[in-house]
Amino acid sequence: MDEKEFDRLAMHCRIRLSEAEKAGIRKEIDEVIRYFGIISEIECDSLQEAYHPIDIGQRTRPDRTEEYDDAQGLLRNTKTYRFYVVGPRV
Repeated sequence: MDEKEFDRLAMHCRIRLSEAEKAGIRKEIDEVIRYFGIISEIECDSLQEAYHPIDIGQRTRPDRTEEYDDAQGLLRNTKTYRFYVVGPRV
């Protein structure tokens, strides 16, 4: 990473660095970029994706619908507005 590009990155991140800090961080960034270059050279088109290291089946519960005769009773302890549950402001 050249100095101009690094200074632009620091400006966008809104950080000020001393010259010693710049040199150290640029060295670390260059090392990370070099590692990504090594990773991109690895041939992995013939490999199959591994989503989980152990092949285990997913146990899911069955979907069941239930009828409630007392819908107002379910909402009795909640704050509601026109039968909608009111949550905290975010």
